Parts: sequence; C-alpha cells; structure tokens
Amino acid sequence: MKTSYLIKDFDAMALPQAPSYEYACAICDFTNETHWQPLIEQICENNDLALSVVERVSSGENPTFLLQSASNQAFYIKFIAPNWLFQYHHEKEALNLCDAATLPIATPKLIAHGELNNWGYLITKGLEGQLLSDIYNELTDDEQQSIAAQLGRFCLQMHSIPMQKTSVLYKDWQKFIDEQYHNSYARRKRQGLRADFLADFIPYIAHTPYTAPDTTNLYLVHSDLHPGNLLVKRGDDGISLCGVIDFGDALVCNEPLFEVTTVGLLVAKGKTKVFQQFLESYLYQVDDKRTLLNSLMTLTLLRHTGNLNYLIEYVPGVKQCKNWQDAEQYLFPI
Repeated sequence: MKTSYLIKDFDAMALPQAPSYEYACAICDFTNETHWQPLIEQICENNDLALSVVERVSSGENPTFLLQSASNQAFYIKFIAPNWLFQYHHEKEALNLCDAATLPIATPKLIAHGELNNWGYLITKGLEGQLLSDIYNELTDDEQQSIAAQLGRFCLQMHSIPMQKTSVLYKDWQKFIDEQYHNSYARRKRQGLRADFLADFIPYIAHTPYTAPDTTNLYLVHSDLHPGNLLVKRGDDGISLCGVIDFGDALVCNEPLFEVTTVGLLVAKGKTKVFQQFLESYLYQVDDKRTLLNSLMTLTLLRHTGNLNYLIEYVPGVKQCKNWQDAEQYLFPI
C-alpha cells in the first residue's frame, strides 16, 4: 500500500501517539534515515550507547536501522508503531527467553528497549551471516536439505524451552482457532484471494475440521521462519545456519505444527527431501500423512497473517492447481 502521500513534513521526534492504520503505514514506509536520525541519536544517548546511524535496513515492515559502534560492531534499532505494539512486547520477551536458553543457532541479543509516544523500540546486537533469502535459489539441493535439518534441530530446542500460560506470548489455541473459523474467509476475500481458491476455502476447512491438540505442553513458536528471517554463512564444512531473527510474531501455544507450516511453505518450496529433512531433525513422527496434510493446510488457511496469493505464486506447482486439496502436495511435500 503506497501511503507516502500522507506525509508532508515528517518529524520522528514527534511520533504520533495514536496514528491511523494508513498513517502508521506511511511513517513505517518513510525510508529516509536522516529524518529518523535525531530520534535514534536521542534514544542511544538515553541508553548510554555510543552508536551512530549507518542506514535504513530495507527488509521488514517495521522501520529498522543499522547502527555502528566505534569499533565497527553492528547493532540494529527497530521501531514498532502503536497499531502493532503487541509485536514489541512479543519480540522483547521472546528474545530474552532465547538468550537465557541454550540454542544451537544464535538469536539477537537485546541491548535496550523502551516506548516513546506509544511507539516501541528494540536495540539488538547484530549477528554474523547473510540473509538466506539472498542466496537460497543458488543453493544446491543438498545445501537446502542441510539448512532444513539445522532448522529442525533449532526448532526442537526452542520448543523445549519451558513456558507458562502467564507469558505475554501465550495464546489460547482453541479459542484462537474458533475465532479464525469465523473471520478467515472474510479476510481472505478482502485480500483478493484467487476466485477458485476462495470458492474452495469454506468447503475445505469444513470437510477437514481441525481441533487443537489435547495436551498441556506449551511451545515457544517463532511462527515466521522463512528465508528472510534466517542468516547463513559458508565455512570449510559447507553452509550453515547461523542466526534466526525477527520474533515479532512469536507466540506460546500448544500447537507446534503452526511452526511447521511456515517451514513447509517457504523453506521447502515444494521439495519433498527438504521438508523431510526438517521433520526428521525435528524428530516429528509422521503416523498419518493424510491427517498431517489436513492439519497443515487448515492451519495455513486459518492463519491470521500472510497473503495466500503469495503462496500460490511462490511455491512451484500451486499456480496450476484449482483447489486446496490439489495444492497440498506442493505446499507440504511430505
């Protein structure tokens, strides 16, 4: 959505406390770091951080800027608008939880955080590596499988972090699913979902009813593990997954399959061996392939974020399908 016309004289030192959705989008889309620099410098001074602004980071919807110390150590500051302030609270808690745990892959270390005019900000220490999305299509099949296996081991450890219902991240999963059954069709229609897939939306979820797992186990779920949130590096032993970023959509629930949907859709990209490597490393036992497919597909349709038209175009083979059951084999290549 192009909303830049809403901004005339942008002053980051006077961020609006209650912007409309459109105005918040316009501010977040405003890329000129010189207009943000006075605010960032003030925040760094308030937190006793000797950091200078380098540039705006292009990836991500929230305004994020690369900062640098005198010794050239990289840091990042991210701003979250009042409209999505829950992401600030979610990412802050998730980063602290990951930092306190023993995980096989690095996550950003939170250096400072706070709120200004109802806008949240997070300052994190930079991680080594480059975005997987920048090179993923250049990787060999073996390298993609290796990344999937490493990601599976990371998820297994992250999902083992002890969690409580008192966490700000906690979501009553059955209540959430019930709400999604009522709201998802209208949301997908507003997004302009392709007509044949929209027509099959309600028939599919009605034919394959989903219920939350009957377990009291709780899992810290990143819920957005796509190549744009994964960092990799090359070494003597090949390519390795070295960082996981952007925990703004993190949650705590009793449904670990919600994590699996994103990996199947956006990392496997229709490749059976890649998806199988993730599931095997995650130690997920596929007892009933049909039930698993139905659960993954239904969770994807009911998901509260994302645009399904993107998946139709992104995952090879789906564009030629006419309904969700035909698309399952490409979206989740088990």
